[in-house]
Order: sequence, then structure tokens, then C-alpha cells
Amino acid sequence: MLHGPSLLCAVLGFAVGCALRSPADRLASPGPSAPAARSHAPAALTLGAITAALFTTLAWRLGPGLDLVAFFALAAGGVVLALVDLRTLRLPDIVTAAILLAGLSLLGIEALAVDEIGSYLRALAGAVVLAAYHFALAVFRRGALGFGDVKLAAVLGLHLSWLGWGELIAGAALSFVGAGTAAAFMLVSGRARLDTPLAFGPWMLLGALGGILFGTELTEAYRTW
Repeated sequence: MLHGPSLLCAVLGFAVGCALRSPADRLASPGPSAPAARSHAPAALTLGAITAALFTTLAWRLGPGLDLVAFFALAAGGVVLALVDLRTLRLPDIVTAAILLAGLSLLGIEALAVDEIGSYLRALAGAVVLAAYHFALAVFRRGALGFGDVKLAAVLGLHLSWLGWGELIAGAALSFVGAGTAAAFMLVSGRARLDTPLAFGPWMLLGALGGILFGTELTEAYRTW
């Protein structure tokens, strides 16, 4: 049962999620696949439920603070990015830039307020490291990733590294494991071919969520094993 702040976060997330359908439709409309995919877009109430669950989960994981607001912005923007990427194979720069700006600003203020400059510097380093890794994949393995994925990697690297290096490593690893598993399933089931382009952004976001929730535990388990 939800109580107090958790209920407030759930209500806020539901309201935000319901409002995301319209901008997602507008951002997806220029893509060549958007007309065919529009009828399959989730309803506003579904987006509200998803975003409410994300907000509540993040509030449970992080607790109160400006960093929680930064992660709320990531969750809301991530829902839009996932929808657009699934429908058009694009990650709109305007959404990615907005999440990045919010993260840099809010995490920076939080770092100053609670004397966590080291965490902020780690977050900046993580953004550069994860973006550089995805940039290398995009350049040297053409077709594997797009530059929208590289920009999203910077955003996710910032947020994950704010929590710790374990969260960054786990989030990155889970994104590739999830995408690889989904691609293998689609190939085996005949729903895709080797040259079929697949959206990677949603798997990056899901991997980041896994890293946020279980990053420390996964890295500790790996070290023990």
C-alpha cells in the first residue's frame, strides 16, 4: 500500500505520464514508420501507469532531494524516447538535451547543497566514459548503434555514475544483455533478420533502470563469484 510521499510520487507520475502521449506522437510523426505505428501506440492511461510506477520506484530507491527530481526528468523523458525510438528508430535530440541539462543542473545543485562534489565529478566522468564507449561502437561497428544512442549514453552515464560505478557498469551490461536476448529471440522466431534495424534506446533505458535498482548488488555478486 502506498502512503504519504510514495502516493504523491505515484500521482505526480501518473499525471506526467498521461501528458506524455501527445509530445511523443508529435516527435514520432516525422519518421517514415510513424503512420503505421501510431495505431499501436500505448494509451495515455497506460503511459500514466508506467510513469507512476517509475516515479514511485525511484523515490523508494533515492529518497528526497534534487537528485530525485533529476531522475524523475530522466524517467519522463525516457518514456518519450523509448516510444519514439520504437516507432521511428530515432532518439530526438531535443528530449535527450533537455534530460541532460536537467541532470547537470539539478545534480550540480544537489552536490553543492550536500557537499557531494566528488559524486558530481564521478557523474561527469561516467557520462564521458559511457558516451565514448558507445561512440567507439557507433564508429567502428557501423550500423550497430546510432549517434542518438551515443547521446543517450552520456545522459545515462551521468545519472548512473551519480549513484556509483557499480550502477554504471551494471546498467551498461544489462542494456546489451537485454538487447542481445531480444534480438536473438526475434531472429529465432522469424520476426527479424540479420539486417533488420532494431531500436536500442529502450534497452539502454531498461538497463539503466536495472542498474539503478540492482547495480550495487549485481557488481558485488559478480566480484564474489
